[in-house]
Amino acid sequence: MPDELSNSSILGRLLEEISWEGRLVRGYRQGGRGRENVLTAEVLGPLSYLPRAIFLAAVLRKAHGADETRELVATEAEEAAITLLPDESRLSPGGVAVQPDGILVTPSCHVLIEAKGMGKSAFQSEQLSREFVCVHRDAGQSRPLLLLITPEPPPLPVKGHGRLPIEAAIALHLESVLARTTGLTTTPDDLAATIPDTVAWLTWDDLGAAVADAGQNLPPLPPSVAATIHRLRDDLLRALAWHKSKP
Repeated sequence: MPDELSNSSILGRLLEEISWEGRLVRGYRQGGRGRENVLTAEVLGPLSYLPRAIFLAAVLRKAHGADETRELVATEAEEAAITLLPDESRLSPGGVAVQPDGILVTPSCHVLIEAKGMGKSAFQSEQLSREFVCVHRDAGQSRPLLLLITPEPPPLPVKGHGRLPIEAAIALHLESVLARTTGLTTTPDDLAATIPDTVAWLTWDDLGAAVADAGQNLPPLPPSVAATIHRLRDDLLRALAWHKSKP
């Protein structure tokens, strides 16, 4: 039986994330402008509440890569269970933690969302290798998708390696990460071969454009319902503009 009193609200999850940042909490005094986890909450939160067959599906279709899986997720978007700033997953009991920005589960697919902030933040050296292995392991019998939301198109900034194509960034530590992962039986070469069908990306600008365009194609709705949808859409677009304009 699910715990109905668990910390599942977006605000609650955001505050839990912030609580681990110690002395860095003062960086939120201006509302967390430019902070990655605040951006995630303020943009992906409204996106999860907007009609998903229209808005979330449009965002998925705006992305690049893993075309078949993205389309399947888009068609099942209304049935998706979405958790933003979820609890960490471990590659092995007591092992390295993987903490994505979101998990999206549909009847057929398991999506791990990794969002980078608007600033100059880079992926940790092992980060994409870990997340790629993790989404394959956690998907079980479902189709895995690693969805990256970035300020700029690839190549991606990776600490200590400059900018790399997605395939190269994942391959950096794939063999060593896979060796430390339980519950996944495959070879590094076989796993690497699935990158084109498993990994998709879009920029924050892509996301904003998809949401803005989708909002122009709403069916006739009662005025109150339409106004609610427009408020959520406008809040999302306003949050994107606010974070992007960080001095």
